[in-house]
Amino acid sequence: MISKEDAIFLLRVNGCSKKLINHCINVSNYALEMGKKASNDFKLDLSLIEIGGLLHDIGRSRTNDIHHGTIGAKIIRDLGLDEKLVLICERHIGSGIDKKEAEKLGLPSKNYLPETIEEKIVCHADNFFINSKIVSFERVLNRFINDLGKDHPSCKRLLFLQNELQKYL
Repeated sequence: MISKEDAIFLLRVNGCSKKLINHCINVSNYALEMGKKASNDFKLDLSLIEIGGLLHDIGRSRTNDIHHGTIGAKIIRDLGLDEKLVLICERHIGSGIDKKEAEKLGLPSKNYLPETIEEKIVCHADNFFINSKIVSFERVLNRFINDLGKDHPSCKRLLFLQNELQKYL
């Protein structure tokens, strides 16, 4: 696994803004804090959580749309980094995206749902940051509802992640 310093360097050389790098550092720190709490219940790779949190939005150096996850995954894969980091990047969007939604959004046809506990932690930690500030779960849920509608599958997945991970927040 690469170091924290190397991950931040990769964000910089790939053209990520200072604001985006700060977001990635915040997500990484929050995810690592969650991971440390969860390590009593799960066997976790805390380094994977830390570095995955740092690199999860590297694709935003190319686009800020829904494709930033797949673009970031390609960047990480092309750098020859651990496939587990690729999957964190690819599966962190919102609360994950299922195959049917992916097709509607113009993403390659497959599931982009976080599967491992490390993927879930980074994905969920990312949702708590709006405009570089950590917000309450209620605000996160309201944002999902306002953006997608209360019956959207992403809202249900968000609630599932919250139920699974809330004791580690």
